[in-house]
Amino acid sequence: MAEGQANPRVNASMLPRYEGCLVNLLGKVKSVDQNGTSFVLTSTDNIDIEILLPESLEDSVEGITEVIGSVCPNPRQINCHQYVNHGDIDMDLSLYDEAVKLSHEHEKFFPIMKTNSDNQ
Repeated sequence: MAEGQANPRVNASMLPRYEGCLVNLLGKVKSVDQNGTSFVLTSTDNIDIEILLPESLEDSVEGITEVIGSVCPNPRQINCHQYVNHGDIDMDLSLYDEAVKLSHEHEKFFPIMKTNSDNQ
């Protein structure tokens, strides 16, 4: 990734284009694995994504959460590098989803990392 470029903000339907790439995904925690090694995040476009953690959770994760991670070959999974738990804040996730879509439609105003298919 070029210096100064950010990870793309994506929704779940965009994940297949970013296999192996770092992305930012926002959603609402649906459930946490009883071992604390993963959790399910419902994305802003209402698709469940399994977030795989490098180590077991020490704190609770609930509500609105943003994940920074690498998209797995199965695009319904992300290897989490970092997450930020915002808790139960009042946020319009459908409006956020529209902003994510617009950022991809108007890339000259919102520079993002190239997808794997762009590099082929």
